[in-house]
Amino acid sequence: MQNVNLYQVERQRRDGPEKVQMLLGLALLGLLCLIHAAWQGWQWHAAGQHQAAAELKAQQQEANLATAQASFIEPHLDEHLPTELAAQEARNRELQRLMAYLQTLAKQHRAGFAVPLQALAEQHPQGGLWLNGIHLSDGGAQLRLQGRSQNQELLPVYLDALGASEVFKGREFARLDVKRGEDQLLDFDLSSRPADQEKKADE
Repeated sequence: MQNVNLYQVERQRRDGPEKVQMLLGLALLGLLCLIHAAWQGWQWHAAGQHQAAAELKAQQQEANLATAQASFIEPHLDEHLPTELAAQEARNRELQRLMAYLQTLAKQHRAGFAVPLQALAEQHPQGGLWLNGIHLSDGGAQLRLQGRSQNQELLPVYLDALGASEVFKGREFARLDVKRGEDQLLDFDLSSRPADQEKKADE
């Protein structure tokens, strides 16, 4: 009869990591820690450089501000400035009036004598008054009218009609001479110049 041994010694099974794997893991973890520490150190170093640069810039700006404050001179209003400004404004107004006057003269010179002659023709009365002489000079700025009238009431009406015209509106006449002739007609002489200036102009 043969004997059969059914008892077997079972080996203990290891479920945990091997020793080599644990050492590799620890080495890898240590390497990661060193990398993280180096990165943190670089960031701190860069932040320190930025802070130092910012502090240096702030010190320079403070120095520039102190220099500007030391050299700053507070402005003071000149006592004569308002008077000078008012005088300059008055001169400007005079120049503007002069320019307007020169523009009016230039416009009159460009227009020639056609415009005032047309206005005289439009305002001429139907009868009882006529012109013997029309003298225009200085581009129409100077005007002299010589004529006769049968009725003394026609002359004021004629002058009012001339004053209502756009061409002669606002024009001032320096002289008006009226006398009755031997034929009982009224001779009138209307001029924008005084008599002495008229004689010089005729000469």
